[in-house]
Amino acid sequence: MIHFVRYAPILLFGLLLCLSGHSWAQRLTWPNGAKAAICLTYDDAMSSQLEQAIPVLNSLQLKGTFFLNSLADNNASEQWRQAAQQGHELANHTLFHPCLAAKGWKPVWALDNYTFDRVLKEVQSMNTQLYLLDGKKTKRTFAFPCGDTTAGGVSYLDTLRRSGLVSYGRMVGDANAVVTDFENLDLLQVPSLAVQPEHTAADLIAYAEKAAQQGGLGVYLFHGVGSQWIAVSAAEHKKLAEYLANHKQTYWITTFDNAMNYVSQWQKSHPSSVHSK
Repeated sequence: MIHFVRYAPILLFGLLLCLSGHSWAQRLTWPNGAKAAICLTYDDAMSSQLEQAIPVLNSLQLKGTFFLNSLADNNASEQWRQAAQQGHELANHTLFHPCLAAKGWKPVWALDNYTFDRVLKEVQSMNTQLYLLDGKKTKRTFAFPCGDTTAGGVSYLDTLRRSGLVSYGRMVGDANAVVTDFENLDLLQVPSLAVQPEHTAADLIAYAEKAAQQGGLGVYLFHGVGSQWIAVSAAEHKKLAEYLANHKQTYWITTFDNAMNYVSQWQKSHPSSVHSK
């Protein structure tokens, strides 16, 4: 009886772990003791990102991920080349940003009328443009335009996965899109917070704090910064960046590619992960 009483707390703790289906060994921990990983991602190769977002990130020594579409402006191309040299990630957002017709896309650019082959050719062509900008031959991370994953009414996820054209994929989500279940995370369907014009710095910081409380991954999806479409206030964006820069012990702020590489290696080292094989 004495021995049972002595070890009862340990036995109870082990029972709770078994019932939860997890062990401490299975928990993902972030580099340098950080409580959460944070990725700042930006879509559509917008000039406001070059004018507003990148200067702020550079001043605070933060790195972002920029999902680019086709670039026709030579001056912008040179600016994106410089961004890559500054350590920012240039990633794939297709050539012509096709979305579903129900979201207002013209038939020629509507995914409803796309074939799988056309999707893959756009992704491959954008990879070539990105290589000409930064010279990197590694696989690119990918953001699904509008978060849509079908072509001709059928999911192209598995076809894209098998193509070898991309490494990881970012989806669209809301303030609840904090990743905590890394064992079951599909690295081609990583959720994110789609930042809206009405979001304040308090809203954006709350999302990071939620990620820290849960020991998870928080991915921000920005479009315009200060101007252009779906634009968040430049001042609110700057306040978020300053907050993150001032709390680097709490947050591992890194590119989407770096974060996913880290999670991928963790999955491979945990046979119980459904994506480790």
